[in-house]
Amino acid sequence: MPLDTPAVRIADFVRALRREGFGIGVQETLDALRAASLSDPLDAEFLRTGLRALTCHDGAQWHRFDALFENYWFPARAPLPDEPSAAETIDPRLLARRRQHDGLTGLAHAMDPDNTYSKEIHQIGAGASRQNTLSRSDFRFLTDRRDQRGIEVLAERLALRIRRRLTRRRREVARGSRIHMRRTMRRNLATGGLPVYLRFMERRREPPRLVWLQDVSHSMASYSPLLTRFGRGLLRVFPDAEAFVFHTRLFRVTGLYREVNADALRKRLEARNELWLGGTRIAESLASFNQWYAGRYVDRRSIVVILSDGMDSDSPEDLIEAVRVLRQRAHRILWLNPLLGRDGIGVAEEFPPALREMLDFIGPAHSLHSLARAAEYLASA
Repeated sequence: MPLDTPAVRIADFVRALRREGFGIGVQETLDALRAASLSDPLDAEFLRTGLRALTCHDGAQWHRFDALFENYWFPARAPLPDEPSAAETIDPRLLARRRQHDGLTGLAHAMDPDNTYSKEIHQIGAGASRQNTLSRSDFRFLTDRRDQRGIEVLAERLALRIRRRLTRRRREVARGSRIHMRRTMRRNLATGGLPVYLRFMERRREPPRLVWLQDVSHSMASYSPLLTRFGRGLLRVFPDAEAFVFHTRLFRVTGLYREVNADALRKRLEARNELWLGGTRIAESLASFNQWYAGRYVDRRSIVVILSDGMDSDSPEDLIEAVRVLRQRAHRILWLNPLLGRDGIGVAEEFPPALREMLDFIGPAHSLHSLARAAEYLASA
């Protein structure tokens, strides 16, 4: 059956509603297909009314239905960027699906293959546009738990993609412990394949050491789940990475972040009540890190990632001094600030010039798309 027939698109929409918590079974799906067959050509408002009556079982679902219908069938009414979203970067199938459906697709193609209905219902995309929208959404505005968990999982998968960049390819060397079979066979073609001249290979580069410093104060509470999953993914990529969290004090949580099961990690973090307090003392926490841990974990191949909104009860001078001491040891320092994703807030407002000069990368951390920029920087650092 062609992918753009009304039956396939309606069945896919019903599955999307089921993922949103609608209690829809096989009978409701068959009834939806029968209702759609009553309209020839298929009319958008007729389909909306019929599906809403068949799939909504309470007032809350009734009020949510219109937004879900628009997001699925008419995503092009909210213009999409040309470049891939973070979600499409993580899962290329989403990008391929969006490109496949560029132009008249989805409901428009199912209703009118000859384009006569296209001007009235606009350009229609595919389900990938939902991932595109969510990946650019500020995490604090995602109230649906399914969406929150989905973005958290994508953030972790995004971090794991760096592994391919860090361990890709080996280079040919004159001497080594591992033979480069392809080069050796090509070099010995003149000898009939007898390996007289050996060629060796070694890893092109060694992954840097990562140090993760995450602000878990109350002002960062809405972003903590997203950043925690992203940090957990990074610790699975960097073999000798270390993780710390801070509010008014500093805590080493490397063992927690290396927890294999994500749900177990969430429960272990929630059980540590001392990790979730009110205030923020960034300067004092960094000074504690410099005093007790920097000598052991930070060297000239270390990348330090600081995640904080910068709301500090310590003085700016103390913060600048703590970062200066850390700068003397680290190879690079990244500062990710969720506030930079809000309108009207820029780097100049959040970071004084003396602090900006000591940071190698400053970026937002409010959405999956913003974390993708940081991941790209880490992969190339």
